[in-house]
Amino acid sequence: METTRTIVLKLQPTPEQATEMDATLSAFAKACDFIADVARRIHSTNKVLVQKECYFEVRERFGLSANLTIRAIARVCAVLKVPEKAHSAFKPTSIDYDARIFSFREWDWTVSLMLIFSRQRIETVPGDRQKQSLKGAAPTSAQLVKRDGRYFLHIQIKGETPDPIDPDDFLGVDLGIANIATDSDGETHSGADVDKVRRKHNLQRKRLGRKNTKGSKKKIRRMRDKEARFRRHQNHVISKKLVESAKRTGRGIAMEDLNGIRARVTARGGDARNRLSGWSFGQLGSFVAYKAQSAGVPVVLVDPRYTSQTCAECGHCERSNRKSQSEFQCKACGHKANADVNAARNIRALAAVRRSIELGNHPGNRVA
Repeated sequence: METTRTIVLKLQPTPEQATEMDATLSAFAKACDFIADVARRIHSTNKVLVQKECYFEVRERFGLSANLTIRAIARVCAVLKVPEKAHSAFKPTSIDYDARIFSFREWDWTVSLMLIFSRQRIETVPGDRQKQSLKGAAPTSAQLVKRDGRYFLHIQIKGETPDPIDPDDFLGVDLGIANIATDSDGETHSGADVDKVRRKHNLQRKRLGRKNTKGSKKKIRRMRDKEARFRRHQNHVISKKLVESAKRTGRGIAMEDLNGIRARVTARGGDARNRLSGWSFGQLGSFVAYKAQSAGVPVVLVDPRYTSQTCAECGHCERSNRKSQSEFQCKACGHKANADVNAARNIRALAAVRRSIELGNHPGNRVA
């Protein structure tokens, strides 16, 4: 199976290159707005029809190269097909590139980009992980992104993933707030570090918010991005550990279906609600999914309802089984366990039953 990974490289342009990049970003965004008006006028999101209608005018009016014009038309047609974005304006923050207007050179870690006036070779600042991922790669597409005055290149790398294993067992994973993830082996990935950073930034935001100056608002934005990067890093670390554990033991991963998780998780009090709204449930799930796919580890999503109230030993389900956030004690058999570990074991069991049904081995499928 072919997969696509995105590697983010920080660019280090000269002042002259930065000026031309800004001009290109601005022209690309204005061209997208113009193309969107044309597409709405002819009532079509077909790239061929839109290109036929406005290609030459876009090139003449905005000074874009042939391929940048084609990339702008493709982006507009894709965006207009999404109902929520159909009337959005385009901002000068990103440009799509293909192999004709972008190239990557490994020996000096530079990239070549077509800009509005010329094609420029730009220095990058790769880290060890980026170097490892890009070594020997021949990427054919990328996206130039400007964020907080800095420039980044999101490079897409295509590759083949191994066939997924056929597991006999699963590693169950329970997601939560106090503990971001707990697996059925009993390993807990605490949310304490994330919560510590969140509390610190909340206090700083309140203090800066009272100033209500241009500088304070700018600093609040920087803090928001810094916190998001920290959460992203933590989710990368957790997802990597979960996938490595499952692969090492030849198991699949069983996770709760995240649809509606914010409605299911109870948050009492303002601080708890901030913790709930601030944690990126979907991001961790997506990281696990793509890392597992690259490792050949199957991921099964199960309905998590009542997994925190059901005894993993005897199957008795009762709300009072869960005595507190961390403590579980079954009213029927007396089984005691960490509440998150107990829930993870139930998620594991649900995945095993689902797998058995799919293979036709479940008792309910047998004909007497």
